[in-house]
Amino acid sequence: MASAAAESRRSTSKSLLRLRMYLLMLLGDVIAISAGFLIAGQIHVLHHGNGQWMDQLIMLLPLYVATALLIRAYSPAIVHERWTAMGRGINALALATSTIMLVAFFLKASDGWSRATFFAGVMMSGFFLMVVRYAFVRHSSALVGGEPYEIVVVCDGVPAPSMPSANCTIVMESSDVFDPSRLSPAIYDRFAEVIQYADRVIVQCPPERRQVWALTLKGANVQGEVIAPEMSELSPIGIARHNGVPTLIVSRGPLGLKDRIIKRLFDITVAGTVLFLLAPLLVLVALAIYLQDRGPVFFVQTRVGRSNRLFHILKFRSMHVASSDAKGTLSASRNDNRVTPFGRFIRATSIDEMPQLINVLKGDMSIVGPRPHALGSRAENLLFWHIDERYWHRHAIKPGLTGLAQVRGYRGATERKADLVNRLQSDLEYLHNWTLWRDIVILIRTVSVVLHQNAY
Repeated sequence: MASAAAESRRSTSKSLLRLRMYLLMLLGDVIAISAGFLIAGQIHVLHHGNGQWMDQLIMLLPLYVATALLIRAYSPAIVHERWTAMGRGINALALATSTIMLVAFFLKASDGWSRATFFAGVMMSGFFLMVVRYAFVRHSSALVGGEPYEIVVVCDGVPAPSMPSANCTIVMESSDVFDPSRLSPAIYDRFAEVIQYADRVIVQCPPERRQVWALTLKGANVQGEVIAPEMSELSPIGIARHNGVPTLIVSRGPLGLKDRIIKRLFDITVAGTVLFLLAPLLVLVALAIYLQDRGPVFFVQTRVGRSNRLFHILKFRSMHVASSDAKGTLSASRNDNRVTPFGRFIRATSIDEMPQLINVLKGDMSIVGPRPHALGSRAENLLFWHIDERYWHRHAIKPGLTGLAQVRGYRGATERKADLVNRLQSDLEYLHNWTLWRDIVILIRTVSVVLHQNAY
């Protein structure tokens, strides 16, 4: 417990450092743009008497800040990349300037403006912006008061290197500590708990261990890196450096902070609304389940969630108590004799899935995402993760009540390997092409599919 509390305090400290970093960068941008227009205004005043630079600055600054936030000019990707930081700042300034010019043109509101002052102010602001951002990135740790990101270094079968910037170094002297090649949900859950506060995980291991670590990190919902001179077979998505040593980025969380906030607000809104509207129906369903055989109302099962963490999923119980399969070894079939008469009804109407809205509100699940599988799920007598090595990648995002695979018709029992592979392909496609609009479309299609099934 003490260790968990220490980790939580350290995570809070890192969050405060990140907030301080973003605020300082925002303040630097505001000062740079203000200085540019101030100087341009003073030059104009000396020549013509009235530069109107203050009005122009007041219009430009809010547009710049809003644009900078939209194009992620304040994000982890730019902290140690000075050219990226400078480029995004200039892009935001250019977009804000273009917006003002476009609005002024259509509204014919630029007649009283000094175009020379505006042009000079933008040019000087751009110059100061590049200087300030270059200096900030170069001296970010000193300005912020420390490294704002949690770095975990895993040394598997190699001596621990001297990495003073790492917040945590895990030295694995035995495969008993963590062996991703064993492909056990419990092992992945243990590793996820260790790195739950990490922003970067850097692995140093022998060549023969690199591939399995890359597969592990791809589903961990964190930027994972493997130190190695050659990594082409791992399909790296970028290159980074740590203490001068080149690393290849093999994974990164699929959603940025803005997208995660949008998706979470969507989940809470939909789940909360549906639970409120269907509360009387759900109470009646729970009562019917209890009166049928006096057994528990809910069926609770352990499943794999985001970052390969295990969680307890809730469903209305549709099987006889003695026949409930907690591990999910055998998928329910159409005429499964384990299912009760009332259970067939709630399964056919998908009412049995409704308690998962509670999982959504708790943050274990999302409305739309890859469906979470039971730990014992099999196809052709093989566990899912033994069929396709990409299986763990689908857990880089929260599991959902419904998903792209389900609206494409890939649902029900998994009797063949192809049943799993088809779902996996759809899950990975969703993972790499997420948009809020796609979530809305999938939700609408899900409702349509359920209503269509119930009509026959």
